[in-house]
Amino acid sequence: MGIRNFTQDSSDLDNLNKMERQLVIYYRLILRRNLNMKPALFILLSVFPFVNLPAQHDLGRINATVSSRVDTSSSDVRAIVALYENYLNSTPETIYDNPYWNKNEKALYVDFDFSRESLFQGRMTAEKLCAIFTPFIMSVEPLGEKYQIRVLFSSPTSDPEYAGSQVWCIHKLNALKEDNKWVLENLIVDLTEKWQSQTSGPIRYCFPPNFEFDIEKAGKSRQFCADIIRRFNPAYNSTFSYYVTSSVDDMGLLENFDYYFVGVTTGKTRENRILTATADEFYPHEFVHKLLPENAKRGHLIEEGLAVFLGTKMDEAEYAETLSRLARDLKTNSDRINFQSVVAQQVPFNGYQTAYPAGAAICELIFDNAGDDGLVQLIHSNTSDYDNIISSVMQICGFTKDELVLAWTEIIMRYDH
Repeated sequence: MGIRNFTQDSSDLDNLNKMERQLVIYYRLILRRNLNMKPALFILLSVFPFVNLPAQHDLGRINATVSSRVDTSSSDVRAIVALYENYLNSTPETIYDNPYWNKNEKALYVDFDFSRESLFQGRMTAEKLCAIFTPFIMSVEPLGEKYQIRVLFSSPTSDPEYAGSQVWCIHKLNALKEDNKWVLENLIVDLTEKWQSQTSGPIRYCFPPNFEFDIEKAGKSRQFCADIIRRFNPAYNSTFSYYVTSSVDDMGLLENFDYYFVGVTTGKTRENRILTATADEFYPHEFVHKLLPENAKRGHLIEEGLAVFLGTKMDEAEYAETLSRLARDLKTNSDRINFQSVVAQQVPFNGYQTAYPAGAAICELIFDNAGDDGLVQLIHSNTSDYDNIISSVMQICGFTKDELVLAWTEIIMRYDH
């Protein structure tokens, strides 16, 4: 994982993606205007944009602004506002027995807050998030015996360059009474209460009543999963839920977002479930994520590379387009976009996530030279960082580093269309 230091006058700012630059600028603004102190040296981890606040500074308790629409004359509403603020101040970015969440979901899931992974992407903390994107409680409305709270996280920027990304998300959660106190709950239980389900192999499809389930595509998914299990994880003996929605906003609701800019995509793999926004029963990229054997030392680049090579490649045109973006950059911007910068994830984003094509090319290289046996070795190898990726691939293929770089580049350039 690459680490970059930035001071007030860092010329490297121009090399960051839009969100990274925005967070850097916002943080400097906070230091200058709100804290009355000079900008200090701070760290920006390049895997995903987030700001590391100086250790000597503590922003204190997080407080949300409450809309005038919220009826704070109600004791229940006041309790739920306090509940949400308490949750923000309870290090919700970490997984532990959080007292502000309901017991049932904590017993069912390790990662019980379904919004946590997206809300706090890139090891963002609640403190850092709220220092940049101020929480604003838009509404607290009754929902039967429950309440529902919506919270806007937005920045105060008026800079036209960043105005389009000033909303991080609208967070939406249920609150219910448990042991005579209010606790938080995911939306998914109520949202999918009347949904239908269908099982195909290891997949338990969950879909809204108006969705026309395609048995043929479900069969194709079953066969694909069976092939991945046979080749790479024969010990697999489990099932997972696959939630079908038709838009990123509908999928976002399953993660407790009324709107989200952070982490927006068309498919996500989570604990015992896949979420999709494609209105499609076949999503091989996400199937690969779910079915490969677990390996805590498998890094992001190889994890995504395997999903692209084994899954996305089922659509040859989509696979070619994914790698062609990196091919164009290698040809036109090789000083910045090259083997080391993308494999080490020094440049994680350049209009696309570079880990996807870079990792896929490594997988294609290994498959070309060592077949499935080579991929199995890669799946179980330590690929947590650049040096471990290099040593693993060299060992699997019998390459020198120069041979590896050359072979990888040749594969990428096959897709220079």
